[in-house]
This record gives sequence, C-alpha cells and structure tokens, in this order.
Amino acid sequence: MSSVQCSGKVGPERMRATGGHMQNLHAWYGTPLGQRVGAAERGAVADALAHLGIGDTVCIGPVAHPLPLAPTVRQWRVGPGGDLVATPQQLPFRGHSVDAVILSHVLEFGEEPAAVLSEAYQVLAPEGRLVVLTFNPLGLWGVCRLWGWCRSSRAPWCGRQWPASSVGVHLRRCGFETLARHSLCFRLPMQGERLQKRLDPWEDRLRRLGRFAAGVQMTVAVRREPGSLRGHTLVERVGRGARVGAAHPAGRVRVQALNRGGSA
Repeated sequence: MSSVQCSGKVGPERMRATGGHMQNLHAWYGTPLGQRVGAAERGAVADALAHLGIGDTVCIGPVAHPLPLAPTVRQWRVGPGGDLVATPQQLPFRGHSVDAVILSHVLEFGEEPAAVLSEAYQVLAPEGRLVVLTFNPLGLWGVCRLWGWCRSSRAPWCGRQWPASSVGVHLRRCGFETLARHSLCFRLPMQGERLQKRLDPWEDRLRRLGRFAAGVQMTVAVRREPGSLRGHTLVERVGRGARVGAAHPAGRVRVQALNRGGSA
C-alpha cells in the first residue's frame, strides 16, 4: 500500500444522498443535453488515453457506453450502467495493476472524494493516468446555476463545486501531478432535442470564449511516487518499470461460475 494519504470525509446525511444523486446523474445522461455532454466527455477521455496500446482502465461514475479505446485495452466500468459492482473507495484490484482511472463526476456526487482519490492512487501503476471530469462551476453553466435557471435538487445541479484549481490541489496532496486541463462541451445548459440541434452549429463559436463557455472541465494527472513531486518537471519519463500484474477483479471468477450454472 502507498504511504500517500488524503484526508477529509463527508457527513452521514450527505453519504446517504449521494447514491441517489449518482442514479439521477446516470438518468440525466439520457437526456438531449446529457447525451451531448457524454459524447464530448468520451471523446476527450479517449484522446487523453490514446497512448495506451494495451492495459487496463477503470471508469468510475455514470457510464452509458465504453470508451473508444484500442481493442487491446480492457475497460472496467464501476457505477450506474457499469459491468462491475464495487465502491470507489474499495476497488477490487491489486495495487499498482491499473494503467488508467477515470473519475466521471465522482468528486461532485460520490461519497468521500478524498478516499476515492487515495484508492485511485493505490491501484494505479507507477506513471499511471488519472482523468477527472467535473462540471465547470465558474463558467456559463455556473452563472446559469447561480441565477437559478438550472437550480434544482437533482443532478447535475446539486453536486459539490470543484473549480479546476481546487481539483489540482487535492490531486497533488494525494500524490498526483497535473499534466493538463481541458474545457469541454461549449453549449447552453438547456434541455430539448430541437433546441439542442439548433445549438449544435454554435458550439465551435462558443469555443472561442474558452473556459467561460465550457460546461465540463477535464483534468489529466499522472501518479508519482512519494517524494518525487517536488522539483519534478512535466516531461514524462521514457521508460516504465515492470508491471506488478494485470488488473483482475476479485469477484470475476464467481460471476463466471454463476453464469455457467455452477457455484463458487
């Protein structure tokens, strides 16, 4: 286990509510606006992990479709719509066995975000990638929410507020080094299929406004060994150490046995 630890918890009432919020967020991704946000997120994450030719990735959060990665990359999906039952704080993988972890709005709607980051650090291989997706609280979407246009007790408007700078601070505390930040989904946060179709041509124009017009922010970070963050440059090391072992969920054998009608 790693010696890097994060601190911070949420209250019991918040923990009971987060499960329902994640389910609501998964349903929101089926709306006209949610579908476009999901497509933009999948494309951006795939670009960030394009260097993976082989390995294992774990996507935590609402998942409707697998990422368009190389067929030699195994994808494990945890959360509503996923194919692996687990909690983000206790992933069923060996330490240092996963090449990339994607946190899809888990910091905003999941339980104990600090514990989630600590667990991601433990399962990631050295130099493994962490991709964090959060809604932009400071741009056009944040203004709409502040003015009450989109204020609601349901997802996606009821999550915690995570500015990109705050995400970077928490990642560094947990042993990660930020490599890049990207802004995604340049459109008004309004529902309706006809309205969204009319807004599709405007996305490139709104992109010129930069982060202010973005609905989602994506942070890409790399796992560093304890003590290597201070003075470390952003240039990646050419060689990677030997892999400890391929990722393998502990419950996979039992699931396969049950599918064959056997018992575990």
